[in-house]
Amino acid sequence: MANNITEQKCSKCGAPMRYDPGSGMYVCDYCGNKIELPQDQRPKDISFSGFDFSNLYRLAEKDSNETLPIYNCVSCGAEVIAPAEQIATTCPYCGNNIVLTDKVAGRFRPDGVIPFRIDKNHLPDAMNKYYKGKVLLPKNFFSRSTMGNVTGVYVPFWMFSGRLRGQLVYHAGASTSHRQGDYILTRTKHYEVKRDADLSFEDIPIDASGRIDDKLMDSLEPFDMSDARDFDMRYLAGFTADRFDKERHDVADRAKRRMSVTAEKALASSLREFDSAVRTGGSLAADIKTRYLLLPVYLFTLTHGNQEYKFAVNGQTGKVVGDLPVSKSVSAKYFAVRMIIPAAAIIGIFVAKYMMGA
Repeated sequence: MANNITEQKCSKCGAPMRYDPGSGMYVCDYCGNKIELPQDQRPKDISFSGFDFSNLYRLAEKDSNETLPIYNCVSCGAEVIAPAEQIATTCPYCGNNIVLTDKVAGRFRPDGVIPFRIDKNHLPDAMNKYYKGKVLLPKNFFSRSTMGNVTGVYVPFWMFSGRLRGQLVYHAGASTSHRQGDYILTRTKHYEVKRDADLSFEDIPIDASGRIDDKLMDSLEPFDMSDARDFDMRYLAGFTADRFDKERHDVADRAKRRMSVTAEKALASSLREFDSAVRTGGSLAADIKTRYLLLPVYLFTLTHGNQEYKFAVNGQTGKVVGDLPVSKSVSAKYFAVRMIIPAAAIIGIFVAKYMMGA
């Protein structure tokens, strides 16, 4: 069982090491040892030739007959249960950062990773910026809300690139009007308009985890793809990481829809010379390719009263997304003020005109 996990420990003092988003280095919090990770040189692949994965883990029986793999921590020997989708975790007994190497082998090995750039300690500042200007929050929301445990997760994404080509057909109309006596005559010319499309797309991210809300992940975009690195397991140390449980063909339609919507908007903008245009036919075909990346996301819940609100933070840019409560009383006062101010202005205008007339 000694080879079932990769141990992430300091070579000087033996303490657990982690990837530090601030410095971009592999650090030891106990003795200060730092290791610089290669950025330009592709890390060597781990060789699994001749390795018997059948002895890699044994299965634990649960009451529901569901089975989960059990791993032995190299550092303390404790048994660690890992869900099928998880590829990195922390030993709950000794704190050792571990990567489950069998889950990043072969087709499960990511093509790349965008490392965390935002440190967990900076999340309160990001949340304060997110709260700013949101006038409908309940009173004392800042002081009475509590943040749950923050989890830094490398979320699996399929990145779609390619070309979208085809032709769309529209029924368009252009109208002109002129006065003739007591009447206004309008003449409308009708056209069949064809527009050819040939657009290129690069790295459209579609999350490949069935455990995370798709809309939440879509809202975290954009990610800066220029910061993507060749996959190195050391980036995962100190964070949780999942592998995909949705195959690329399971989510390809989502990527194609996003491409199609973008293409249709671009073509529709070319029809501004017409007064109206309705699509009547045509089709677009996508020629796409994919790669598998892990992208950095912080996940946590915020509790206010008896309600929990889910939040996510882009671990690269610091963008915050999530739901916030709305105070009914504050909302009523806010909209009342919004109505009173225009009404007072109108009354003021009439009073001024009356005084001038007097």
